[in-house]
Amino acid sequence: MYLLNDGNRIPKLGLGCWNLREETAEVIREAVKMGYRLLDTAAYYENEELVGEGIRTCGLPRSELFVTTKVWPSEMGSKDSVRRSLEASLKRLGLEYLDLFLLHWPIGAVSEAWATLEQAQAEGLVKSIGVSNFRPVHLDELLKTARVCPTVNQIEFNPTM
Repeated sequence: MYLLNDGNRIPKLGLGCWNLREETAEVIREAVKMGYRLLDTAAYYENEELVGEGIRTCGLPRSELFVTTKVWPSEMGSKDSVRRSLEASLKRLGLEYLDLFLLHWPIGAVSEAWATLEQAQAEGLVKSIGVSNFRPVHLDELLKTARVCPTVNQIEFNPTM
């Protein structure tokens, strides 16, 4: 586990659910059997319902899993649209909270979207908040208005890159 800057802990290894479709729930169940505890998805992947099914049927209590999802830039037009995106993800996943909620790309109304993530964290809907695919210039801009520093900047890295 790694300690995040907000005091929460994140597993060192996670299962990315991008490009998983009908097999998603079974893949999650098998991954949990192998020791995975971090599950990463996004609204854009269109598999949150199946990720939720995998979580519910994996045999572990929710508290032993670390679930991450992301808001897509098209949902970052206003605080209301970001909030709706979060609530829709929670509903699709069948969860009461997320361990980590990320802004998927540094596109759109980033400062407004970030303020919505800060509010969701304060309300307990999200334990940690962060960003994905941000470059240093994007982080510098975000930090000009942020009250909470991102805990994570998730950057895609895989053997095919």
